[in-house]
Amino acid sequence: MLLVTVGQRLAARIAARGPIPVSEFVEACLYDPDGGFYMRAGGGRPGGRSGHYLTAPEVGPLFGAVLARALDGWWAELGQPEPFTVIDWGAGPGTLARSVLAAEPGCMAAGALRLVLVELSPAQRALHPQHPMVTSAARVRDALPQGAPAGVVVANELLDNLPFDAARRTGDGWEELRVTVEGSRGRGRFGLAAVPPPSDFADLPDIAIGARVPVQGAARQWVAAAHELLEVGWIVAFDYGAGTPVLAARGASSDDLGAGLGWLRTHRHHRGDTSWLVEPGSCDITADVALDQVQADHRAEVCTQAGFLRDHGIEELVAGGRAAWAERAGVGDLDALKARSRAREAEALLDPAGMGAFNVLIWSVG
Repeated sequence: MLLVTVGQRLAARIAARGPIPVSEFVEACLYDPDGGFYMRAGGGRPGGRSGHYLTAPEVGPLFGAVLARALDGWWAELGQPEPFTVIDWGAGPGTLARSVLAAEPGCMAAGALRLVLVELSPAQRALHPQHPMVTSAARVRDALPQGAPAGVVVANELLDNLPFDAARRTGDGWEELRVTVEGSRGRGRFGLAAVPPPSDFADLPDIAIGARVPVQGAARQWVAAAHELLEVGWIVAFDYGAGTPVLAARGASSDDLGAGLGWLRTHRHHRGDTSWLVEPGSCDITADVALDQVQADHRAEVCTQAGFLRDHGIEELVAGGRAAWAERAGVGDLDALKARSRAREAEALLDPAGMGAFNVLIWSVG
């Protein structure tokens, strides 16, 4: 019988091998070549009415304009190298890159900027901007086989989207939660089963018995890979998350292993009430970033997104927008309307109950 869906292929894999790691299940749901959420034509896109979720670049061009100012500051601090490589890792359809280019930073005007967009999804790579300073690739080593001598790696809401495993604290230590098929002969629904943990679970902090946490080995490996990629520069990751003990409180004890995990999120058409174990490939699956885990090998400077944006001039850009609107309100052209929108964008980006509370992790390399 032809297995035509991601779910059917995963069920067959479980029937053959037994329960599989959550990370394996999530990776298939998101990136299976024949039905993964991000791999379908038009699937997995951020954005407003036509998207599934909203990230800072989709709020408007202001986020990219602030990042452009930050890039110029880092470029100057490095002595204005040429090339100055900026890697947008997990670039999606290229919205952030477009905003950076539109802001025309000094490193771009000087001809030093080399903007590398890394995105696994062919459907989203097809939407990347065509520009002489832009390179688009599925994997960073495709674009930079020798790495980058000087530059910045930017990851906007990437770490939460990397596959993760799940652990539950027991009286004797830890157990791994794996995905299985509940019901006779593999004909039931997907659920979770407890199995003995791998050795690296021993590094997790002590938490309450019964609590469940994400184990973010892929995010930790990504941080290591980004450090190896640059000779000198910065790695900057924007994301939501907290320490593992805080996430443990969100994934509190439950006798039902299939009960909701408070640190796991799904996104489909801007709704977050979809079960991640139902209809694999139909929704985005993310996990709040365990800040201590991703810094286990490399310590970062951590601040809020609001703090980062203020440090790099968002208020000055908003003031400039207000002045431009006051000058051109009578004309009402596109430039005037863009200037007017900056205050609204800033309100969303700085919201202490929303995006403004996101974490920014900054690692210095070299």
